[in-house]
Amino acid sequence: MRGFLRLVHPFPSLLVTATTVAMAFVADRSPDTGVLLQLGLGMLLYQFTIGAANDIMDVAEDASIKPWKPLVRGDLTMEQATRFTVVLALLGLALTYSLPLVPWLIGVGGLLCGLSYDFWLKRTRLSWLPLSVALPLVPAWVFTSLGAWDSVLWWLFPAGILAGIAVHLANELPDAEAGAQHGGAVQRMGVRRAYGAAMTALGASVSVCVIALAFTAPFQAGVAAIVGAAAFISAPRATKVLGRNGLFGVVTMTTAMLGVVFVSAAS
Repeated sequence: MRGFLRLVHPFPSLLVTATTVAMAFVADRSPDTGVLLQLGLGMLLYQFTIGAANDIMDVAEDASIKPWKPLVRGDLTMEQATRFTVVLALLGLALTYSLPLVPWLIGVGGLLCGLSYDFWLKRTRLSWLPLSVALPLVPAWVFTSLGAWDSVLWWLFPAGILAGIAVHLANELPDAEAGAQHGGAVQRMGVRRAYGAAMTALGASVSVCVIALAFTAPFQAGVAAIVGAAAFISAPRATKVLGRNGLFGVVTMTTAMLGVVFVSAAS
């Protein structure tokens, strides 16, 4: 059981799911219980699918640099992991199937973004692309599912694309040197340039949020600015204080908070 739990990358999966549920309550203070369950459980299953597929595709590389991974440790066989991943994907698709067509397709699009990274783009110059596309799809999925779409939310696409770049680079930085031979964006850029690019992208995302909200929702604009400032203050020491994935944690939490703050302006 522990092997299956570790396979699905529980921390980022639960964080994205919690953000999705929070956005649902921002979009509608009393969201339909059925739709809320579809959004929350559907997102959790999709994230579990993407995380598990990532470990399946990386098993050969992980054997030398991540011996704690469940497939490397022998906690699961490849066949068990593959079947489990397929079941997760099918459950997610089935659970969300009764959503209106547009939000269901948005959810499928997000799943395909994650799988395209796992199976194809992870070791290319475009390794940043899937997350950058998928990130703004989360609020789009929530708000269209609840019939609460607002024109201000279009700003989430440029902000989300930039934040997606930052999250991806921060996530890959700890393994940049160990996985240098695989040629993803971080490996090609090098640690220093990738760190600079991550913080630049995050800063640009914060700026988009602040500018977009400055005249229509000044309170949210101020909160977004504070969240961004806190990220830049904590980022330089993140790995020393929080461990090897500290920067990823800071960037991810900042992105999640920015998303919730921004969508609150549309409610």
